[in-house]
Amino acid sequence: MFGDLFRMLGSQNPAQMWSESARALAVNVATAGVSEGSVDPVERIALDGLCDVAVMRVDAVTDGLLAGTSHRLVAVSRSEFALATLTAWTPRIEAMVAARPPQVLPSLSDDQPVEMEAIINQMLTAVGPILLGMQAGSAAGHLAREALGLHHLALPSAPTDAITVVPSNVITFAADWSLDADAARLCALVRERIAAQLFAVPHIAERLDALLQDASTEAGAALTNLFSELQGGSFDMAAMLADPEHMLESLATPKQRWVASQLSALVTALEAVVERFTLAALEGLLGSGATVLEAYRRAATTYGQGGEGAAALFGLDRSIGQIDRGQKFVRGVEERAGLDGLLNLIRRTDGLPTPAELDAPGLWLERLELSAP
Repeated sequence: MFGDLFRMLGSQNPAQMWSESARALAVNVATAGVSEGSVDPVERIALDGLCDVAVMRVDAVTDGLLAGTSHRLVAVSRSEFALATLTAWTPRIEAMVAARPPQVLPSLSDDQPVEMEAIINQMLTAVGPILLGMQAGSAAGHLAREALGLHHLALPSAPTDAITVVPSNVITFAADWSLDADAARLCALVRERIAAQLFAVPHIAERLDALLQDASTEAGAALTNLFSELQGGSFDMAAMLADPEHMLESLATPKQRWVASQLSALVTALEAVVERFTLAALEGLLGSGATVLEAYRRAATTYGQGGEGAAALFGLDRSIGQIDRGQKFVRGVEERAGLDGLLNLIRRTDGLPTPAELDAPGLWLERLELSAP
């Protein structure tokens, strides 16, 4: 029996282990375990009828910098969203799997059978990718129940001119906030158009991907530190249980902390800019007193279970304080240079703020002015 188990585990590809567990859990969470039908064609038609209006308004408030080459509506179910999200995350998760050290524990006793020890070590090695897959699947599944569109978070996604919306969540958003259905649809379309195009701007996408790649590599180094503590017998399990976040932070490498601060600052700035231009576009379409504006403001200041899970997976700080930090940056830039000042993130390849500049928008604007061509 043990020989058969060993052969089964040895034949499993770590990439397959995380992917299979992630996809199964993501769909189950997204659908709440209930069979999901296709997108309501009536809802699809209603969204499609507002698509051109949303795109034109986005082009107007962003000075055409996020115009794209075309646009088309893609309405997806929650399960389709979950699977598309996992596909977009796959390169980074595979890097995390590759960075994880082999799980080899010391022999429990001198007379422990060699075959038994090998089986135990193989099982421990398999557990890592499976647990990572469950973490990713849970995050993607919950996100599928929260997000209005595919680019809900500034995380990996394929560049596209499509406006990918989750009609079920748009309907829920409208019902939760007692909104006019078309106002909620416009909100989803505008927000998704801005986010999809902004995150695909070449210098933004390259910087985001580089930081996520570094974060994946450094996460593996931190796990190596943790496993070394376990092997050496110096790991304080009581301290871990009492304050797990502090204990794991103490095992992080200096570079991991630096990458996390850089990545969190970039994501914070990008998402704050998306929210500000979304509000600007909606004000132009619906008026400054529209109920949907306040509903969207409140929704944008919190992360649901899916957003929190994705943040934890990729090592992001997405606390309320961090979200407020991004909003203060946007307000600071707008007070000094208007909405046009925020477009420097798009126009300038050197326009991404550093963590220090995120807290001092005046310094960011001054740097750009001094280095202007």
